[in-house]
Amino acid sequence: MCGIGGWLGYRNDADEVAKGLVRSLHHRGPDGQGIWTTSEAALIHTRLSIIDVSPTGKQPMANETGTVWCVVNGEIYNHRDLRRRLESAGHQFKGHSDSEIIPHLYEDQGIGFVDLLRGMFAIALYDARTKTLLLARDRFGIKPLFYAGGPGGLAFASEINALRQVPGIDLTVDRQSVYDYAALFYIPAPETFYKGIRALDAGEMVEARLEDHVVSWRVRRYHRWTIAPDFAVPLDQAVEQAQALITTAVQRQMESDVPLGSLLSGGIDSSLVSVAAQRAGNGALQTFNVRFADQAYDETWAALAVAQHIHSQHTTLDMDGDRGTWDRISQLLLHAGQPFADTSLFAVNAVSRLMRRNVTVALSGDGGDEGFGGYNLFWQLERIAKWQQLPTFLLRMGSYASAPLARFGWIPSHLPQRLTELAGTDDVGIIADLFSWVREHELSRLCVDHGKFEPIRRLFERQWPHHLPAGASRVERLSALATEVTLRLPLPNDYLFKVDMASMREGLEVRVPMLDEDLMAFGLTLPHNLKVHHMNGKQVLRGVAQRWLPPAVASKPKWGFGVPVDTWVDPKFKEQMKEVLLDSSSRLPEFFHPESYLPIVKAFCDNTPFQQVSRQGLYQRAIMLLAVDLAVGAKDSLSK
Repeated sequence: MCGIGGWLGYRNDADEVAKGLVRSLHHRGPDGQGIWTTSEAALIHTRLSIIDVSPTGKQPMANETGTVWCVVNGEIYNHRDLRRRLESAGHQFKGHSDSEIIPHLYEDQGIGFVDLLRGMFAIALYDARTKTLLLARDRFGIKPLFYAGGPGGLAFASEINALRQVPGIDLTVDRQSVYDYAALFYIPAPETFYKGIRALDAGEMVEARLEDHVVSWRVRRYHRWTIAPDFAVPLDQAVEQAQALITTAVQRQMESDVPLGSLLSGGIDSSLVSVAAQRAGNGALQTFNVRFADQAYDETWAALAVAQHIHSQHTTLDMDGDRGTWDRISQLLLHAGQPFADTSLFAVNAVSRLMRRNVTVALSGDGGDEGFGGYNLFWQLERIAKWQQLPTFLLRMGSYASAPLARFGWIPSHLPQRLTELAGTDDVGIIADLFSWVREHELSRLCVDHGKFEPIRRLFERQWPHHLPAGASRVERLSALATEVTLRLPLPNDYLFKVDMASMREGLEVRVPMLDEDLMAFGLTLPHNLKVHHMNGKQVLRGVAQRWLPPAVASKPKWGFGVPVDTWVDPKFKEQMKEVLLDSSSRLPEFFHPESYLPIVKAFCDNTPFQQVSRQGLYQRAIMLLAVDLAVGAKDSLSK
């Protein structure tokens, strides 16, 4: 685990740029650094020592002849099998690092080497014989990688903030990305906040070549997941298979030459990972969770129940004693390198700081919801599909009849209108609606030049193969598209990006066994009825939980891992936010209409309700606005 960076092309300022990249990425790799440069290329590495902590594990690494070099961020879990295969073909190794196999595997397989890798990785490989640079990102997007073209060629880095230090990159704001961000609260790859910086998407590669002093490159996709439900598999068989795959996945990811622990949030996924890790390890597993005074956000009881059940060495971080100050929150938002509004970033960073005092590697439960239908939207699909089958006049009657229930608080106030709005919507429209924090009617009021942008809907069109039987139900089609979108959009661009930024800021490696390739491939064969039962998702994982976990934990409903921002921040934070965002010098009016966003800021800072927006929806909107203001300020500071 580490930070990587570099470029392809001729640079007069090579030494200065290389040192700048190392400084920017030092937090990702505090254990050492490596710089390899030639007249036409450079690879830099900041090291967080995990496997082979000796000097033979130092990067950049090369083949025997020094003609192929690489830097790797992440872990290759099948490196031992690949090493044996390469050794039998005559390749020689200096140490036992997983990264050392990469240049040799490239020699053996060419550009197809990435197809054989299993794990989480962002890789940069340079072939001096052909002056070719390859960039690759893992199939889920666990590890980030950004690239940018400029007068000096093509540069790349693990983080946007590092690339911003490279002279010649176009840092003009990409206004389409701001529009998309306003709807989703994250920026989807390949977009970033800057026109000149692109994000490599999950399962993608960049192939760049230097010819006649000119660098050219193309992006190619090496992997797409396929959704192919198997309707013949019974639930008990699916549970048995999932149990075996989880056990194998966790065992595969336990290799470490430094202390390892588990983030035990209290949810089903992190609990299953912790149980499997305790069984696979030697001695008591170290587990960690965060505690909130607000009971709507606290799962400590479940974390403690599982910790006691598996006899782990457990530590709880009390978040109420670790308040959200202006400096802390603004620095975390700026650390993301671009606007980002998933406020669980604050909780992940807090628990990462706690864990780093005790371990260098952490296992987490991220990924179980995506492959096994864990999010609430999966059971909502059934309600929407049934509602759409009603005749128009009954839809209107249902809306009128449910209005009194909403007024008395017996159902959400927005539900009648929302169901009616979705009644005539196609599959893509339904999925876009469910995955957007700010929907089209609000975007049109909020965003400046709303009509000039490509619609959010475009992001939710199907891009992966769906093998559904002829006559598949509407729910099955919606479930397949929702599964694809969950894996393709929020997982790499929000959830995994958040975990990487929050943990690597503290020099902590987080591994995600639920995103094992074999386990995910199995999850994508599950039909909707093996995902959802009534209002509970993850039926197969719940089946494993019933075997492994205390009954109260196995049957608990899904909770999100987040921070109650409105009560967690200190009073001075809200005062400063109001002062900054309501000031005439704010740059927000360049992107958003003040008459639309000022009431949001005031409602959050004054602790008052805002229209029909939920508590979480309000503070997420407030952080969304703050992150844009901070990002514009950071961009301006570079140009001064």
